[in-house]
Amino acid sequence: MHPTGPPRDPRIGEVPVGDPLEKYLMFDPSRQLRSPREVLGGYAVLPRLIDKVRLSGQGRLPDEYRENLLKQGRGTLDGRFMEFSGVGPDALREAILSLPDDRAVLDWVERNGRPHTDSEKTGWFREIVSDRPYPDRLAVRIRNYPEVASRFDVGAMNAFDLIDLDEGRRSTP
Repeated sequence: MHPTGPPRDPRIGEVPVGDPLEKYLMFDPSRQLRSPREVLGGYAVLPRLIDKVRLSGQGRLPDEYRENLLKQGRGTLDGRFMEFSGVGPDALREAILSLPDDRAVLDWVERNGRPHTDSEKTGWFREIVSDRPYPDRLAVRIRNYPEVASRFDVGAMNAFDLIDLDEGRRSTP
């Protein structure tokens, strides 16, 4: 686990600030976003959520990730995390952008959210891993992940595997 985000590849050069391609040219989700299955303080999804909010705050999160960023409800991992932890999107965004590192964000979540035991956090992780989409959600997956859907049955995989396949962290479910 990385204290302030995933490691950056020193071989990648900088794009001049203000270049219209700047925010997309160097975006590589497998390097700039942690897997949703990575855990911080027992919370899956939180490290990735921190990465997405920070990239968004810098104007570097591509549009396809913005639609579900801090979107409430059980249809997104962000929403499931906020529902489980009991923190709201605006307060969480503000905390992530103002705090210096992952540990400080975790401390904030634990102070401001619903308290959970380690076994409750593990149970929540297992719930996501065992969850499969309902037909309406399956249609969304097929639309949002066409490349993965053309190779695999996206209805038979959990959200973590789907995202890791799409972002190149895995080659098979």
